[in-house]
Amino acid sequence: MTTARDRLFLLRPDWTDQGRTWFCMACAAVEGFLAYYPAVRDQLDIAYLPYPRPRQALVDLLGEAHQNLPTVILAAPFTHPDLRGDDLLSAGGRWFATNEGPITRYLAARYGASPPHP
Repeated sequence: MTTARDRLFLLRPDWTDQGRTWFCMACAAVEGFLAYYPAVRDQLDIAYLPYPRPRQALVDLLGEAHQNLPTVILAAPFTHPDLRGDDLLSAGGRWFATNEGPITRYLAARYGASPPHP
């Protein structure tokens, strides 16, 4: 039996907009967290999505209104005292977090890594 895993969606690095290449600061912060804690990375399913919308993988899971990156979709509901009231959101019957602060707080709490300093 396969256990469901949290799914992390990040922007591919070096995407093109306005005639030049860019990287996403929020995605880079999550990548930095994962570099600090490779054991957390090993427990996630990670997908790198292109910059242009629609980002169909997220639309299919969370709906058209929730295409921001980075996003982590939880495999199961989760609560922890380190999580703020607005860290976890719900759409399409799934719990998720978006942006580097909520994502890294969730990943740290869920997988036993050090949380970011407040």
